[in-house]
Amino acid sequence: MFILDYFKISGSQNNQAEDPQTRKELEFDNPLSDRDRDNSINGIKQELINKDGRIKLLEEELKKMNENYNGLGQSFQTLREELSEEKKKNNKLNQSLQRRDDELIKEKQKSKNGILTFKTKTKKWKEYEKQMEKDYKQKLKSSEDYYQSQLDELKKRYDELELAKENMKKDMEINIENLEQQQRDQKRNFMQEFKKLQESHKKNINNIRQKLDEKGNGLRELEDENAKLREEASKYQSALGVATNIRLDDNDQNHSVKLKNDILKLQNTLENYVTHLKPNIDLDIKQIQNLAQKYGCLNEITEQNPNKLFIKTILQREVLDVIHKLSRELINYVREDFTVFTLESDIETKAQELLRLINIFSTTRSGTDEVTNASIIKIRQKVYGILGNRGFNNIIDSDGSTRMHDFIHYASDELNKLMNQYRKIKDVSREQQVEAMAPKLIQDIFKLFWFRMKVQEPITEFYFPDNDKIDPNTMRGTWNDDEIDQLCVDICYFPLIGRNLNSSNSKIYTLAKVFPRNIRSSDETNEEIDE
Repeated sequence: MFILDYFKISGSQNNQAEDPQTRKELEFDNPLSDRDRDNSINGIKQELINKDGRIKLLEEELKKMNENYNGLGQSFQTLREELSEEKKKNNKLNQSLQRRDDELIKEKQKSKNGILTFKTKTKKWKEYEKQMEKDYKQKLKSSEDYYQSQLDELKKRYDELELAKENMKKDMEINIENLEQQQRDQKRNFMQEFKKLQESHKKNINNIRQKLDEKGNGLRELEDENAKLREEASKYQSALGVATNIRLDDNDQNHSVKLKNDILKLQNTLENYVTHLKPNIDLDIKQIQNLAQKYGCLNEITEQNPNKLFIKTILQREVLDVIHKLSRELINYVREDFTVFTLESDIETKAQELLRLINIFSTTRSGTDEVTNASIIKIRQKVYGILGNRGFNNIIDSDGSTRMHDFIHYASDELNKLMNQYRKIKDVSREQQVEAMAPKLIQDIFKLFWFRMKVQEPITEFYFPDNDKIDPNTMRGTWNDDEIDQLCVDICYFPLIGRNLNSSNSKIYTLAKVFPRNIRSSDETNEEIDE
């Protein structure tokens, strides 16, 4: 409706806007020239074009107005819906208010009933309070009467005690006066007796002093002699302490702390001599397999899986065993023209013989001195301390020149030849460097295991666990804690070292270095052997 009205208004305005002259030109009844007619037609066309443009603008405005109208319609519909929702909410609110009014009415009624009940209870409580107050006053009156009677009784008793106190005070004064008189009499008698005794003692003291003066010279001589005897006894006691002291000084190279450090250094030297078997080193797997079989090892070694970590442990154990075997040949290594090469063996043999004789002497000769028993330990400590310090060092010839000990030279060559059977170092420079470690390694092993351990008191022990179950308290190796119960020693490549290893008060210097194996593999191998 709104759109149609707009068109009517617009049409009427357009009709009114037409020029009267234009209407005349459109009337074809009027005779015009062709030129004027063409001009008139062109003008009409132009005016039509302009009107078409205005019509398009009006159509666009009409379209916008329709869109606005549609938007207003939607807004109106939204407002109607919102109004409907508000009415619903208002109805709910009215219902809620009605329920609340009903509840308030009920609460009001309950309050009225409660007030009536409270008034009734209050009345009863006031009556109860009056009765309680009456009873309290009666009890209070009874208590006051009772306490008053008690107070009167106490006052009477107090008066009696005061009277007794006065009488006692008078008696005490009389007694004190009598005691003071007795004390004065006793003091006078004591002073008289004291003077008599003092004079008597003075006479006795003078007599004693006279006798002491007569014997004074002899007493001084006895005191001088006693001082000399004390000095001699002190010197003897000091010498006895030195002779019986078997404890090693903290600076001694054989002290347990330094001995432990040297053991750890020896372990590193041994590992470096065997090498890590890494690049430029060929392994003779067949020879190594035979060596593993010799020690009863069950861990597998193959060309495809050489297990170099395990091979290192076998070779380290072989080095220790070979050096121990070579030490037995020392007594046979004698040159007819010179005996200096076997001095270490000769000294140890003579020392053992001397210790044996002293032990027999101490048990077959009577006496209670401590030096004899301590001398066995002291001699052993001194002899093996000397051997541990200089044993198998370079030899000094008669011309003053030094050279490697012949037995160390021989043992080094034998050890290097043996190790080259198992591992061949292809780098010549590296091979020479490793073989040059052999003399020092052999010296340290000889000194440590055969000399320095015997300096300790008690003598240090070493033990190679063989097929024992893994014990972390005495062994060191690589394993998981959760599988330790299923493992045993496959090979021990450095022994357990300590004192009193088989007793409850043992002292461990270094743990045994072991390579483990599974216990089940050992059992399976034994079953195969039995079959």
